[in-house]
Amino acid sequence: MKTQHSLIALAILGLGSATQAAPLTPTQAADATAAGNAIYVSGSSALRFSLASGFVSMCQAGTITVFGNTNGSAASGNNVRGYACTLAKDIKPKSGGATAFLAGTNVVFNKYDAGGSINGIQPLVKNTALPYMTYSAAGCTATGNARSGTFDLTIVDYSCPQNSNVVPQMGVSDVEAATIQNKLNLATGTTAVATNTLTGGVHSVAMAGVAVNLPLYRALQAAQSLTLDDAEANAPSLPVAFLAAVETGNASPLVGTGFNALIPSDGSNSASDSAAEAVTYCTRANGSGTKAMHNAFLLSTPCSNQGLTPAGTASPNASVTEIGNNDAVLNVQTSTGNVIACLGGAAADNSKTTGGQFKKWAIGIVGSENDPAASGTLDNAWRFVKVSGTYPSQANGQSGAYPMTYENYMYWPSSGLASKYSQFAKWLQTDAVTPLALAATPDAGTRKGILSIADITDPAYSGVTNYVARASRQGSSCKPQVLVQ
Repeated sequence: MKTQHSLIALAILGLGSATQAAPLTPTQAADATAAGNAIYVSGSSALRFSLASGFVSMCQAGTITVFGNTNGSAASGNNVRGYACTLAKDIKPKSGGATAFLAGTNVVFNKYDAGGSINGIQPLVKNTALPYMTYSAAGCTATGNARSGTFDLTIVDYSCPQNSNVVPQMGVSDVEAATIQNKLNLATGTTAVATNTLTGGVHSVAMAGVAVNLPLYRALQAAQSLTLDDAEANAPSLPVAFLAAVETGNASPLVGTGFNALIPSDGSNSASDSAAEAVTYCTRANGSGTKAMHNAFLLSTPCSNQGLTPAGTASPNASVTEIGNNDAVLNVQTSTGNVIACLGGAAADNSKTTGGQFKKWAIGIVGSENDPAASGTLDNAWRFVKVSGTYPSQANGQSGAYPMTYENYMYWPSSGLASKYSQFAKWLQTDAVTPLALAATPDAGTRKGILSIADITDPAYSGVTNYVARASRQGSSCKPQVLVQ
């Protein structure tokens, strides 16, 4: 099965069957940037494709080009991506005000993922420049990745150097500013900043998923007597107590609390033996909103004085260390893309831990809008699991049944930002993820993993109410979910 991050249907865009223009070149992206027609967004890496989907839904078919930073693995743009196109429609918030960008304009949408949600807030307040890509014919290299069928956002067309230092105009966070800036979620050397100079609000609702690589997924299915397929009904379930043990570094096969607590050992001492498999945990560095969501639910941190401490340090940097009895591997990454690479790469790892355990089974934290079936070598070897019997599905997120469902927030400066950028920010927050847009997007990841905060009683959405969130944490990730509509 192959599901792609795709454009909203041409019928929704109002495009005919006229001859389509060619994809924008690096030179055209550079010209658009020089003309001031470049958007710079930072923060949540989990939302990277849903944000991009909102932007490209406004593009003329055939004009879209995807750029990835050469710093990313295999030029895949794990940490920074850019999307350039010619607009098919005016971008203007429905709430009114000036048009941000007119139809026919070449625009570049840049998204910086590294560092996670904390970078959806602090650079905006501190006026801190982040390293985005530089577009030029000489500096960018065609990847040679083939395209066919419906446009796929995960495929990078050009890799470009990441050496343009720019202060982002707007940011996104998986959780509200107060939670991501709590001292227990901040990285070493980072302190909370006042956010009274920012405006914004809830952008969408998403779920913090628990993902495992495919070899572990199949082993869990077999242990739970489930059919070895990819049907949601046959997704294996992991208990909260085990997930908390993984996150705190207390899952150890040597003492029976590793994967062998869930999968009986076959006694072979091979890579298929749960007692011989290290617990490889692909997680995020502090500053990540996805990690903050897991901390809040699994560890009650920072929501309770009795909250547990996650394994590792508060460093903002990527690292790989052995923990516990040298039978577990803590693989800390700075973006969702790199966590997915960690999950996918574990199956091919033939090395062992110092304690002699194999490292082929991996578990990690991934936002629900990421599609396990997406194309590309980094995205095809992992699956979401159930948490205490509940799958991170659209229906379970809508009702609040899935326990790690949280509001995502968007911020931008309340003053000093050029009108077209602030108007774009308003549009991106309120209009880019409507129930109608979600229903029209062929991308299964965005459809299943992202929910709109629209009014469910609005007649305009009468046929697509399944894309509307009904539960809310009412402004705090530490509050329980309650049905609000």
